[in-house]
Amino acid sequence: MALPYSIMRFFRLLLIAIATSGGVIAADRAAIAQDVLRIAAVVNDRVISALDVGNRLKFVVWSTGVPNTPEYRQRLSSQILRNLIDEELQLQEAESVNVTVSNRDVDKALSDVAKRNKMSAQGLTNILRRAGISTSTLRRKLRVQIAWGRTISRRLRREVRVTDDEVDAELKRIETLRNKPRFRVAEIFLSVDDPDQDEQVRQAALRLHKQIRDGADFSAIASAFSQSTSAAQAGDIGWVQPGRLSSELDAVLLTMKPKQVSKPIRTLSGYYLLLLRDIRQPENARADDAVVDLHQIILPEAGSTDPTTQNALAKDIRAAITSCEDLPSLIKQVGNPKSGPLGKFKLSDLSPTFRNAVAMLQIGEASAPVISPTGGALILVVCDRVKPKKKTIRRSYVRKKLQQNRAELIARRYLRDLRRSAFVDLRG
Repeated sequence: MALPYSIMRFFRLLLIAIATSGGVIAADRAAIAQDVLRIAAVVNDRVISALDVGNRLKFVVWSTGVPNTPEYRQRLSSQILRNLIDEELQLQEAESVNVTVSNRDVDKALSDVAKRNKMSAQGLTNILRRAGISTSTLRRKLRVQIAWGRTISRRLRREVRVTDDEVDAELKRIETLRNKPRFRVAEIFLSVDDPDQDEQVRQAALRLHKQIRDGADFSAIASAFSQSTSAAQAGDIGWVQPGRLSSELDAVLLTMKPKQVSKPIRTLSGYYLLLLRDIRQPENARADDAVVDLHQIILPEAGSTDPTTQNALAKDIRAAITSCEDLPSLIKQVGNPKSGPLGKFKLSDLSPTFRNAVAMLQIGEASAPVISPTGGALILVVCDRVKPKKKTIRRSYVRKKLQQNRAELIARRYLRDLRRSAFVDLRG
């Protein structure tokens, strides 16, 4: 098949650039030229070369920590090519709707990546160079992310409108879930646009799962391979509750433990790998966040009176306390100068003995005698209790979340439609 003029021109320009570059030995130059000439795929009228795949492969191996062996490189290559095809489709679509990304935009994105890794942009560039990786590989990936994000945003303005009624309904749904735990989750998503691709995508998901199990970093794998918009956040989707994800994902999530990675999960749209980062218990299960103002009445030492007399005294003291205003006179009667205010404490900060003694007490109510850390007996009185404030969820936050959810669906449908309408020719 004859190549289009634009592709032939592309090769001529690249060969001229290679031929005129200095400081490259002839053998290396020939190898690079061979990779440039070898076509991995044609996407509409543009070429993805073997050199493109090789550069991205080198970057992914370095950034994810997978073993740099022929076996792993072969496993990764097909998924990398698939991602490069998607990125080319995204870039072409952005250009078709006049979305532009300046070098300054890419510079800023590169600086943001460096900051997240606690280094400067120059420091990151130096690290990449030492690893033999061209910064152009990362810069192109960032350019595509920015361009696609802006393209989606344009479409959102036309298609996404969240009504006040929808926000109200979501707030009610959230309220019903207050007694449910929350899960901090990250995801890797691989889409299945055609049933004939199912087994191929499933095998790709299994390979990624094995690489993570063998020590590859989940976040890096998500950034490199996930086809969800969350890939830009290393797969992180934040805190979610049952019902926020699909029923297939919910069912698996409820069986997972923190730091665990799921096996591939099939949903209507494709395969997921989930990482459960943390679990947060519901608010009503955190009553120990209440702050109590405690006073103590220290009972006479057991050696100074018999147990029967001490128990009777404790019973009388408890019966005499109707409010904290009764404490000064009772403390004088008991005669221990160390009796009095202890201070304000979170229930969760108290020892189990003290916490159990006062957790259910009302204001002005005294506990049964408890043994202090020094071995003496005392009575605790709650003089004030401040319950943890119930967190209110802002409507603006809910609206933004609903918009993000719809944006994700639109982005997936958008890319699926681009794949279906594109001319993609895979080469061996």
